[in-house]
Amino acid sequence: MRHQRGERIDHYEIVDELGEGAYAETYKARDTSSDDVVVLKFPDPHTFADAQIYQRFQRETKIAGGLDFPGVQCSYGVQIDHGDPYLVLEYVDGATLRKRGHEFNGPMPVETAVDWGLQIARAICYLHKNNITHRDLKPENVLVGNDGVLKVADFGTAMVLGARRLTWRNLTESVGTPDYMSPEQIQGERGDARSDIYAWGVMMYEMLTGHVPYEGDNWLAVMAGHLRRTPDRITAQRPEVSPALEAVVLKAMRRYPKNRYQTAEELLGDMENLGTLDASRFDFSPEEPMGGMGTPAATTGALWMQILLIAFGFIALCAIVIALSVLLKK
Repeated sequence: MRHQRGERIDHYEIVDELGEGAYAETYKARDTSSDDVVVLKFPDPHTFADAQIYQRFQRETKIAGGLDFPGVQCSYGVQIDHGDPYLVLEYVDGATLRKRGHEFNGPMPVETAVDWGLQIARAICYLHKNNITHRDLKPENVLVGNDGVLKVADFGTAMVLGARRLTWRNLTESVGTPDYMSPEQIQGERGDARSDIYAWGVMMYEMLTGHVPYEGDNWLAVMAGHLRRTPDRITAQRPEVSPALEAVVLKAMRRYPKNRYQTAEELLGDMENLGTLDASRFDFSPEEPMGGMGTPAATTGALWMQILLIAFGFIALCAIVIALSVLLKK
């Protein structure tokens, strides 16, 4: 149910609505016991009829509650409102990276992109050291504070190393957003730390060029781009970008995980030493198109068939959730 401004929930007072996601609504609220500003995240109770979504919420609360790092949005725990759980999160006075990026009306200053890229890389490094893979890194899930501090947020699709699967491999394990999804996630693989590194590379590419590397009329075309195309060189579009910075970004975006940075620490190390980095040692050669199970694609038809199967699986899941919601309302 939607909440209104001024509404009291336990000792929190709703100040404003922040947004609505796939399975949750978020609100800015004031803690009346301390006068602190926080974020309240309310999952749609009807979606809890889907065991997978409920388990994802449980996983998110567990992961967020154990994080303590300046570059990651903090969680203050789970509360219960009339039997329905909700998350209490740190409020960041600022905007998402998406909104901040739009303010530049194109590529942002190189110095800003490097600063923000370093902050995100440090946050990813922290998460990976704690065996957590985010799996949905994108500008909407990075908060940019007015104080210049960036925080990675939204762990609804995050994964703890060694945790069991929640879904059938070829149906809904393809989580993420097409513009920033790694090729292996597009193919239905679970993804690992190198998937976060890929998403970081795409975000950096966008910050430096003003657009994502693969564009198309629809998300199927975008997904095909990740699997088959080679991104245009950054320096060809923006000569003031150093070859070393371009090398780091393009290595993070290599199609096959084995060709990327293998750890966030390795990526961070190169980002912190751009001034002495030898760009000539990096491999920019085109990679083979990717097909099923991480092998080169045999035909374009087979690629599109695989993408369509993923799409139909996702649509089927949505239909099931909607049907269950209607039944519960009755």
